[in-house]
Amino acid sequence: MTRRISVLLFAFALSAFAREEYTRTFDKTVSMQAGERVFLEHRLGDIVVRTHPQASTIVHAEIRVSAPDSNEAKTFADRIEILVEPSSSQLSIRTRYPERPSSFLGLHNISYFVRYDVTIPETAPLDVRNSFGGVSVTGLKADGDIITSHGDLEFRDGRGTQHLQNSFAAVRVANNTGDTTVENSNGAVDAADIAGALSIRDRFANIAAARVTKGLTITNSNGAVDATDSGGLGNIRNSFGNVTVRNFRGDLTVNNSNGKVEATQVQGSAELNTTFGAVQFSDIKRQLSIQANNSKIEGQRVGGPAVIQNSFGPVTVSAIQSGVRIQSGNGQVSIADIHGAATVRTSFALVQATDVAGTLEVENNNGAVRASKARGALVKTSFAPVVLDGISGPVQVENQNGMVEATSTAQGACQPVSIRTSFSSIRVHLMPDASYRVAARTSFGKIRTDFPLTVSGSLTNDELNGVIGGGRCEMKLTNNNGSIEILKSGS
Repeated sequence: MTRRISVLLFAFALSAFAREEYTRTFDKTVSMQAGERVFLEHRLGDIVVRTHPQASTIVHAEIRVSAPDSNEAKTFADRIEILVEPSSSQLSIRTRYPERPSSFLGLHNISYFVRYDVTIPETAPLDVRNSFGGVSVTGLKADGDIITSHGDLEFRDGRGTQHLQNSFAAVRVANNTGDTTVENSNGAVDAADIAGALSIRDRFANIAAARVTKGLTITNSNGAVDATDSGGLGNIRNSFGNVTVRNFRGDLTVNNSNGKVEATQVQGSAELNTTFGAVQFSDIKRQLSIQANNSKIEGQRVGGPAVIQNSFGPVTVSAIQSGVRIQSGNGQVSIADIHGAATVRTSFALVQATDVAGTLEVENNNGAVRASKARGALVKTSFAPVVLDGISGPVQVENQNGMVEATSTAQGACQPVSIRTSFSSIRVHLMPDASYRVAARTSFGKIRTDFPLTVSGSLTNDELNGVIGGGRCEMKLTNNNGSIEILKSGS
């Protein structure tokens, strides 16, 4: 008996899920006046809008219903209304659905949708309101306001100011002459070839923008942002996603958090800010500003000055045309090919500098400093060595518990040298024609020189006052518990 009841229930279930479909179409053509707006309100189905040069709107709708039997499907489909209502300023197209019947356990539910294919005058402004269906618009040469949800939104080959809004599905825009605004959530945005300004607001999805001519504004969260081949004023804000900008013809500002920032070939200035994400840059034509935390920063080729602030991450930059200022904390700093002055602040990390055309100023704590080929060097650190090579200008070093070795290539004009340290050695390398008034003092160490000196006062192992060459410039060397050596370059 139990087996027979189970078989009957199974047969009942099969009959309950059997479906019949019914389809009917709706067609209507309406004449339009110049400047008359088209308003289309719909839900549960796709909308395709095309344009033509004629002064008429052609409405084609496909109505499809699925029900347990064909008669029920046809009856429900015949009750779906397509309302086409012209007025003096607007043509309204609306869908009206009948109430859907309910039944025991929902086994006799009716499913249905309506798909629109509408052709409108190309210069007619367009408003669309839709839900649970995609919207596609092609060739609109007027302003548009399109709002949908739960279906992809596509806009192509337009001219005019466009407002596009969607949620839980993608937005794609291609080739519009005019300002374009896109609002989306939980769906990707892809916009390209916008001859105007583009503004995008999104979340929980990726954004791509390409070939925007008159300015780009993007606000996103929890998704990547990619902008290429665009211009005007750029302003990008993001969180929990990477930001990549390539070939931007204008000034660019990026504010990100918890995501990487990459900017390449920016024709104007660039301001790049982030936290917990790396920053990479190259070919910035004007000034550069970076503010980051817990980030790795690296880049090259800046046409103006560069100002960089970071913490707990390394900074590596090169080919800066107008000087650089770097403030870091607990992160290594490496700079090279600086066409101007360089200022570096950090702690507990190494500072390296090469080819600095201006004065190099370094303030470090518990970190080494190594520099070569600078016009001058002002260095302060502690508990680490300082090595300076090829310094053509003034040398000033304040160190504690760390060795100092400096090679001066100064010639002609006076370039003073002042070095202080403790518990380690001082070595100074000078050109053979050096000319200095020397005051060297140490304790628990010795003083040695390769140069003949004219000595004034008494001569001891730990104090020396004298003149090298013509004595044109001042050299002051002070040490505690360490030796002092004044050497000829090459020795």
